[in-house]
Amino acid sequence: MRYLALLALTLLPSPALALTCALSFDITVTHGIGPYPPGTTLSGEAQFRTVRSFRQEGGATGHLATGSMTLDGNIAGRLWTLITTRRTQAADLVGVYAVDVEGLEFAGQEFTGPMAITLYGDPGSWRHDRPPITQDEWDSLDLRRVFILHASNSQDMLGGDVTRLDATCVDSDAPQD
Repeated sequence: MRYLALLALTLLPSPALALTCALSFDITVTHGIGPYPPGTTLSGEAQFRTVRSFRQEGGATGHLATGSMTLDGNIAGRLWTLITTRRTQAADLVGVYAVDVEGLEFAGQEFTGPMAITLYGDPGSWRHDRPPITQDEWDSLDLRRVFILHASNSQDMLGGDVTRLDATCVDSDAPQD
């Protein structure tokens, strides 16, 4: 019975972290398409507000969010979730995911998503269920930093390395000075 109670507690939604963030980032294309050959540098931005969090399998926490992500000024999607994972044997990660992407079509392929930034840290380096708040926390996930945008009807993608990420976040649940 005690195990059932523990299981029920892990499945209940976590209290929402009222986190509002603005990210700006640069990527260097490694898997290019059409107008974006490898080596091209693209700039992007994302704005989001978390609305609800819940535990997932394997040490992950999902953070539903509202907002948007834009790349190169015209490729844009609806930001809908962040995933945080903390483990001891595998890389920790924070992923920022957008869907319903529009603005990129090449050779008959529509690149409509998902569009994502995934930041990896050494195992055990991310000790929180919540997303990063401070710039130092975002910077601590420095093992690997990648961007992807998938085509909707093929296995093609636009991919690259995140070479810069600046974050301004406010936790509106935190005590104010």
